[in-house]
Amino acid sequence: MGNLKDAADAIEGITKSVPIYPDLLQPAMQELGKGIHTLAKTVNIALSPISALVWSYDTIKGFIQESLEDKLKNVPRENIISPAPEVAVPTIEALRYLGHKEELREMFSNLLATSMNSEIAKMAHPSFVEIIKQLTSDEAKILKLIKTNNFMPIIDLNRLVEGSSFSIVVKNFTIIQYSIGCEFPELGSSYIENINRLGLIQINNTSLTDKTYYNDLENHIQILSRIKQIEDDGLQYQINKFIYHRTSFGQKFYNACIKDIT
Repeated sequence: MGNLKDAADAIEGITKSVPIYPDLLQPAMQELGKGIHTLAKTVNIALSPISALVWSYDTIKGFIQESLEDKLKNVPRENIISPAPEVAVPTIEALRYLGHKEELREMFSNLLATSMNSEIAKMAHPSFVEIIKQLTSDEAKILKLIKTNNFMPIIDLNRLVEGSSFSIVVKNFTIIQYSIGCEFPELGSSYIENINRLGLIQINNTSLTDKTYYNDLENHIQILSRIKQIEDDGLQYQINKFIYHRTSFGQKFYNACIKDIT
């Protein structure tokens, strides 16, 4: 905003200092100045909803108080301890700008509750705060359904070219995001890749013995439409079948941040 105002002031100064061509230069400068002020106003309007989403300390305190009372209601009073600062402080800070996302604030609340129960406080690793900050609400929904010993089907769709070479058309395609009501299900592959990057799941280059588990993926409209494009180009395609599952680290994250401790 300061830069925009400085630019507008500079333009006004230039206009006043050029009396030689008042009919030519000044109107153009005035219009440019108006444009900058209009841009500043537009930027302000675009940013205004953000300020409403940033939680105040009182809002955070109220949410934490109510949420923790519910989550710790069945924990013996003698087991309730002060949370470790390395967990509580960054969690509270993150809630300032992520508290409006229900799935993420629930994870933060679970992490705090875990850190306040002396019997399981050691499970509340400080790194979990940073992991939650790197998740979307849709990814949080997906994480609730992925289990350690439950191997989930996933496929790649490749376009075959000359010889044995190929190019990947769709990578890490899954349909779990459609069954749980994700806001942006078309980003399912990106969600899986991010969760895998964070070490919460692992994608294995093996496939399920029962190939019928892949039928819904292979016959999904997204895959069928891409196959048609490949065939329309006179090329062949290949579908590779894989699995993914929760890692042991992902299980620790689940126990501390997702699982209901009550």
